[in-house]
Amino acid sequence: MILIGDLHGEYLNILYKINKLEIKNTILIQVGDFGLGFHDLHHDIKTLSGLNKFLHEKGNSLYLIRGNHDNPFFWNHRQEIQMRNIFFVQDYEVVTIEDQKILFIGGGISIDRKNRTAGKDYWIDEEFVLNRVLLDNACAAGIDMVITHIAPNSAWPYSFIPVVNHYAGREPGLANALYQERSNMNVVYEHAKQAGCKQWYYGHYHQSMVEEKEGMLFRCLDIGEMYQPTV
Repeated sequence: MILIGDLHGEYLNILYKINKLEIKNTILIQVGDFGLGFHDLHHDIKTLSGLNKFLHEKGNSLYLIRGNHDNPFFWNHRQEIQMRNIFFVQDYEVVTIEDQKILFIGGGISIDRKNRTAGKDYWIDEEFVLNRVLLDNACAAGIDMVITHIAPNSAWPYSFIPVVNHYAGREPGLANALYQERSNMNVVYEHAKQAGCKQWYYGHYHQSMVEEKEGMLFRCLDIGEMYQPTV
């Protein structure tokens, strides 16, 4: 399997890399902010259909979780948007890939949401939602790997960068919402540890970073980064 960082609509860069590296018969997993919803539905479906054909021709499959810059419509209506080689993975869904039980959870807060237009380039249900019942069910049989869009507060980054502080200063409550979101994700972290998870991958923060804590390997993928985990 190969993991892919945020794309923000730059699909062609990944197609180019797949061609250049001659990637075939491989499962690709994108960690959110694919960039779906910034065009009209017909345009996005056409783009997905072309991508699906490209993947099929090379024997590749693509798993997508939602980021804060993705319209949840595509995940909520995945039964109607059926692509042979593209899979919209729901939050708290566990998929076994290459003998690894992988827990997927999408969503996150857009720090510039007050500058965006709801339903056009921002979606009010963009956030990660902690659901303890679904989490307990997902972890019941053990977890090998977690893939999310945001990180728990036990992982990098440990402080706000200047651009986050800028928007936090303009929107009362944003800083607290960001802290709470990552604190909630830490609940997932504690459950995942108990379930035997050893690897956690995420995007969102637009930088490549690797660290190990309490026996858990954390890796943040940069924009467009491709990484093949050891399983």
